[in-house]
Amino acid sequence: MPYRHRIFPSLFAILLLGLVSACGNDGNVTLRLTPAERSRIDTLYRIQLDSLRPIWEQACETNYPKMVRAAVDSIVTERIAEEERLRARTLNPQPQ
Repeated sequence: MPYRHRIFPSLFAILLLGLVSACGNDGNVTLRLTPAERSRIDTLYRIQLDSLRPIWEQACETNYPKMVRAAVDSIVTERIAEEERLRARTLNPQPQ
């Protein structure tokens, strides 16, 4: 567990450094990482991902019914609007 407490500040420092260095840059950034640095970043990423995955899954399970209802309502609203446009066009044909 102490290892994990060192990871969060390290990851935060990396993100903060990345954000600060990105400010005011013209977009031409050359970043060279050693294999050891790449491995360390990969390890940090995997650890963070493994700890966040249960939270994401729980949030997905909790919000899924609400998201499906919203999607269905949106689709139904679009179809009703489309049907109304078609009916209006059928009742009031445009002269050609």
